[in-house]
Amino acid sequence: MKNIFEIYKKDISSIFKNYAALIVVIALCMLPSLYAWFNIMASWDPYAPQATSQIKIGVVNKDIGASLNGDDINLGNKIIEELKNNDLMGWQFVSEDEASDALQKGKYYASITIPEEFSSQMTSIITSEIKKGDIIYTVNEKINAIAPKLTNKGATGVQENISKSLIETVSKTLLTVSKELGLELEEQLPTISRIYNMLNEIRGKFSEINNTVNLAYNGAIKIRDLSNKVKNDIPLIQNTLINAKDLTSEVGDFITSSKEELSRLSPTIKEDIRIINEISKEVLQDTDTIIGAINSGSKNALDMVNNLINRVDILDKTTKSLIKLLEALNNLSSNKPLDAIITRLEEVGTKIGKLQEELKNVKDSLETGEIPDLTLLDNIKTLVNDISLISGEIYAKFDSEIAPKISKIFDDAFEVSQNILNVLNEAENKLPDIESILNTVYEGADKGINEIAFVKENLPEAENMISELTNKIGKVNDDESLKQLINLLKNNVQERTNFLSNPVNLIEKQLYPMGNYGTAMTPFYTILSFWVGLLLLSSILTVDVHGNYKSVEIYFGKLLLFITLALIQSMIVSLGDLYILKIYCLNPILFIIGSLFSSIVFAFIVYSACSVFGNVGKVIGIVLLVLQIGGSGGTFPIELTPKFFQRLNPLLPFTYAISFLRECIGGIVKEVLIKDIIALSVYIMISIIIGIVLKKPFSRIVNKFSNKFKESGIGEE
Repeated sequence: MKNIFEIYKKDISSIFKNYAALIVVIALCMLPSLYAWFNIMASWDPYAPQATSQIKIGVVNKDIGASLNGDDINLGNKIIEELKNNDLMGWQFVSEDEASDALQKGKYYASITIPEEFSSQMTSIITSEIKKGDIIYTVNEKINAIAPKLTNKGATGVQENISKSLIETVSKTLLTVSKELGLELEEQLPTISRIYNMLNEIRGKFSEINNTVNLAYNGAIKIRDLSNKVKNDIPLIQNTLINAKDLTSEVGDFITSSKEELSRLSPTIKEDIRIINEISKEVLQDTDTIIGAINSGSKNALDMVNNLINRVDILDKTTKSLIKLLEALNNLSSNKPLDAIITRLEEVGTKIGKLQEELKNVKDSLETGEIPDLTLLDNIKTLVNDISLISGEIYAKFDSEIAPKISKIFDDAFEVSQNILNVLNEAENKLPDIESILNTVYEGADKGINEIAFVKENLPEAENMISELTNKIGKVNDDESLKQLINLLKNNVQERTNFLSNPVNLIEKQLYPMGNYGTAMTPFYTILSFWVGLLLLSSILTVDVHGNYKSVEIYFGKLLLFITLALIQSMIVSLGDLYILKIYCLNPILFIIGSLFSSIVFAFIVYSACSVFGNVGKVIGIVLLVLQIGGSGGTFPIELTPKFFQRLNPLLPFTYAISFLRECIGGIVKEVLIKDIIALSVYIMISIIIGIVLKKPFSRIVNKFSNKFKESGIGEE
């Protein structure tokens, strides 16, 4: 031990006695900090609007517009207006020729062209021939590697805004038309009731007619008077039938137009089913995450359960709303064709209710500090999986089974209206027969009982015709399905439009916030600077000692100097990160300790390589640097790197040193931090073993190799 400290004291003394050595050492201590700070500052916020707004994208609008529900609309102009208020990119509003020329010459990174038929394509959703809107996105990828990714993000943002705007515009138009139809139908209800009352009144007169015919046996004069009275009612019957025909035709036309408009609700129903299926899949994934969090003892398990409860509540509301809509449509048909899907959705609703109860039990357990029963979580997964399977099955069968049934509901309604119209036409055609019968009664009253018997024989037929017509119109007048349809059409347009354009609220939470991009990159560049600093030390400072010392004494004596300088380097870098750059950090003291510990580990590794293998050890240090830059996962996720780096990642000291500093900055997970400390400690032990065991036997080989290399005349003397 005495000789070890003697070597160390001699090195320290040599530094302070020689001003050149002191200047070099000071420079070596400062250089790593400059390397780290400049890189961190350069990465501070590269995607801020003030930076990305300098990336120029040409925007060309050739849209000539279209007509939607009688109103002129130009979606291309709306897109331009929104982009003028958007500073995400450097939008340049130019002609097609200017955009093409600037893109080819590299003045623009990309261009977006809105074609002439864009508005007509987008509004085709309310026609029988639906066409997706085209936006032409052209990118010059040879200018820069990253810029195309940013411009692509900008183009994607434009696409998302257009989709939302289109859904809002079209859905509002369709729902407004539906509301107007509902109000018009509601206004016709009194007319239908009035016709029914008139026909009912006529039907009531047949009892009187029959009594009169019976009394005709007692006198021809009474029969003649009665026949004359009935004849006077014929114009009233004819007018009533004409009014009924006109109204029935209007109802048929209304049902036809309603079918054309309401049949477009099928995509909305299908989308709701898809949303239920997607949310259930997401809930299933979140449930697995919660199980993992509970098993690992995460403190965030309660927040995750609360978030899952909110998502299940959304799923419950969507399912109930869909069931209500399908029930309203189902009631329009006496055959109830949608009973099966409603039953399946009610089954989904029942399972959602059970799912809410199970989640509440899990939440109650977490709030009291208890570990939830795992069978509850298994039940939750089973329920969510059942919901996903049922909704997926419904969605898969929608186009082949459900949509045709919805269409058939309106076909049946139209068929009923046509049947009523046919009945009215038959009644009108038979009115002359009725009138002829009454004329015969009137004219033949004097002819006696035989003629009166003829009248009695034909009167029941006329009565049945009027009664049948009255009953059929009465069913239309009293049908609750018609009232439910009117209420459905009159629903709030704006509320339903807002739901269709934005059916899901995204709640974003940051588990371990890192402040900004520069802070997120701090662990990588800080750790990288430590290694670079030690490579500089190994290139300038010698690992040999003059004097009669043992190999072990030389190893530890010089190691103390390297560790001392490495600690100074790491102290400067870490303090500068915290108090000069002012990075976001939850545990600044632990950040400094982690930096010092990491630099000590690196000092052991680099110094041991140089001490044992000489100049070859410096090469080893550089090779390790290259491998760790690509394999540590400091910049890109390790899963995005080649398989070679993914397999190498767990073996590299950078992996655990960077993880150590990330824990200090974003928030500590005890298990991760302990794993990092243990792994780094293992590297120290391995380095010491290599230094002690291999230094003496390798020293002769290394010296012989170095001398031979110097003889070549291209190496250091």
